[in-house]
Amino acid sequence: MSWLMGGGKKSDVKPDYTDIAINTSIATLPVPLVWGRAATGINLLWYGNFHAIPHTSKAGGKGGSSKTVTSYTYQTGLQLGICAGPISGFGNIWKGKDQYGSPGALGLTAFLGTSSQTAWGWLASFSPSQALNYRYTAYLASASFDLGSNDSLPNLKIETFGALYNTGVNGQGDADIPSVAQDYLTGLHGVGLPASAIDTASWFSGANAQTTGDSSWQTWCRALGLDFSPCLDSVEKANDVLARWFQITNTAAVWSGSVLKAIPYGDTPVTGNGYVFTPNVTPVYDLSDNDYVRPSDGDPVQLIRSDPNDAYNCTRLEFSDRTVLYNVNTVEARDQASIERFGLRVASQVSAHEYTAASVAQIAANLICQRSVNIRNTYTLKLSWEYFLLEPMDLVTLTDTGMGMAKVAVRITSIEEDDNGILTVVAEEFPSGTATASAYPSQGNSNGLTINPAAVPAPVNPPVIFEPPASLTGGVAQVWIAASGGANDVADPNWGGCNVWLSVDGTDYEMAGAINGPARMGVLTAGLAAFSGANPDTGDTLAVDLAESAGTLSSGTAADAAAYRTLCWCDGELLAFETATLTASGRYSLTTLYRGLYGTAAGAHATGALFARLDSAVFQYNLPQAYVGQAIYVKLQSFNVWGGGVQDLSTCTAYSYTPQGTGFPLLNGAGTYGGITINAAGQVTAVAPTAGVNPYDIAGFLPGLPAAGQVLFRIEMVRAVTLPAGLAGSRAVCQTAPTNAISLPIKQNGTAIGSIAFAAGATTGSFTFANQVVLAPGDVLELDAPSPADATFAGPSTTITGTR
Repeated sequence: MSWLMGGGKKSDVKPDYTDIAINTSIATLPVPLVWGRAATGINLLWYGNFHAIPHTSKAGGKGGSSKTVTSYTYQTGLQLGICAGPISGFGNIWKGKDQYGSPGALGLTAFLGTSSQTAWGWLASFSPSQALNYRYTAYLASASFDLGSNDSLPNLKIETFGALYNTGVNGQGDADIPSVAQDYLTGLHGVGLPASAIDTASWFSGANAQTTGDSSWQTWCRALGLDFSPCLDSVEKANDVLARWFQITNTAAVWSGSVLKAIPYGDTPVTGNGYVFTPNVTPVYDLSDNDYVRPSDGDPVQLIRSDPNDAYNCTRLEFSDRTVLYNVNTVEARDQASIERFGLRVASQVSAHEYTAASVAQIAANLICQRSVNIRNTYTLKLSWEYFLLEPMDLVTLTDTGMGMAKVAVRITSIEEDDNGILTVVAEEFPSGTATASAYPSQGNSNGLTINPAAVPAPVNPPVIFEPPASLTGGVAQVWIAASGGANDVADPNWGGCNVWLSVDGTDYEMAGAINGPARMGVLTAGLAAFSGANPDTGDTLAVDLAESAGTLSSGTAADAAAYRTLCWCDGELLAFETATLTASGRYSLTTLYRGLYGTAAGAHATGALFARLDSAVFQYNLPQAYVGQAIYVKLQSFNVWGGGVQDLSTCTAYSYTPQGTGFPLLNGAGTYGGITINAAGQVTAVAPTAGVNPYDIAGFLPGLPAAGQVLFRIEMVRAVTLPAGLAGSRAVCQTAPTNAISLPIKQNGTAIGSIAFAAGATTGSFTFANQVVLAPGDVLELDAPSPADATFAGPSTTITGTR
């Protein structure tokens, strides 16, 4: 009966699969086309080498008996097709709900689909007859891909860096929209349109796009901050694809002869991301009663006005949200004024999976909604063949005395010609501003404010730039900058801050940091007398106007003033106040003053002198000691409260400032310290070439007679070195004097920055070096022999002194 009751040891074996279960391998599946940075699925191109790996363990049973438990995990070799190539690479990969930083984390090797792509090496050895090149197809491969305890592939999603990766303006990997459209029409995997059919002038930015601007599609998208990452992975008509791309960028496609134009609907200028969109809003014709072909009955201009109750005032746009693993998300744009008047009318949802950021999708939704609400009038008229040059998207004005129309601007949407050469023109109203490139608000609000992430902020007001004393910075030498944005002494509420750029030559700038928010700064509205008594100064009043920064001041206690907790900078003087009295909008009277703080002079200050309240809004820059006595140039590049609308750096004013080194502890007290001479007021009066920094000498010697223009020495710098103006302390000699006067050029990276002159018969040379030069790591310093060569000049030896 043991067969019935059971007995002895029992082995539990989980199913041992003998092959992979195929879940995604379709011969007719379209090869996806990917631009920018998008998420794609997989298609199994090949698999083999499927094998099970047993895992055996023992478990205790009843009565002390044990049983053997065997489980299996599985691995297989495979190739996973991703998209058409070549591509730039791969990013994250998701296996089910688990995210990995790259395909390599799952043991997958990437093939980018280049034109020279060769067969996968492992497969060429394992099964040579099945090893294909798959040129122009990007795929992932693994000889032993881990399937876990299942016999089927897990759900995989791969972040793909496709063609034109990171060519968009937002720096997130997305692609430039017009470039994608051009590639789709004319490129390797495109629809076969000849490149000559693209009207490049209307599609792509011209030379002035970053200065005076142009009206191209590319400039429009860049100024708005529109870029996207299409993944075309299903069968779709090319016309439908392009129509969607033009719709979600608020742009029209127009055939003009044999070329395809792209004309944005934008009708007001916009500046953003370093680009200036300047729409063409000049009518090409002023049409009047004498121009129309009159019908036998009725008016020459037919007007159809749609019912505002039928206008869609809510647009919902669906996009692939990169922040939630590229899952579909939706943004909504509403015209609240229309909703409150006519009720909510929701348009059919717009599919724009090409967009991957909510901020970009919101701009597209806003533009579509605004156009739906505001474009209601349609005009139909007939013209003779003389007007055959007209095209859709041209602007004309209409005058019809019978209808009371006088130069009404309209935009042509279609033109048809009949057998008699008569043109039937259909146009829409042109209410300037409703198709502007600005990012429209997602809904209206009661106070009339609008939200425009691309709005251009005002430039900075004249900034306050000064060096605080060492006692105020804890012994760290610094330059402080107070800045705000506005125009005509009125603060710009859209000003969010500025990037701080520094230069030592006024040409090449490096970003040193950013100021986030305006300082409380302004100007004096009345003079402040000098003060020589004991603090506090209770007899004088400091009157200031902070309108340029919209700043506010609050009174402090007597203890606050005495402890300098209300510290201010006023025309070079540091002071504190106890009481701040508001006298008018933005204007204050400050009394009970503590004057001449931290060793500054309590001098007289005139009306209009700069003032700043010193707090966390003031930018602090640690001053390199080599910059003492050296003019530096400061550019403050404004951006708006959303961090966008960044000002073109070339338009920023360069403010020159020469640090005196007052923040260095060694400069406390009159005297000379390390080559820096200061007076009793702590002001630098002289700076030696090696002032307070490490000397650095560069020397070279060439025996014999050098040839014409021969390099006497050439050194590539490994650290930053400053060469002072005049090269004081440097020395140049020769073993044999020249017969004639000669000049040896000193060059930085091949460009002359100075010279050494030897007079006829002289063995000692003199230096000409007009400006201080900073040699950066990697720069090449070179000294050349004279050209033509001198017959006797021989054995030149040169030592150039600098500091580091």
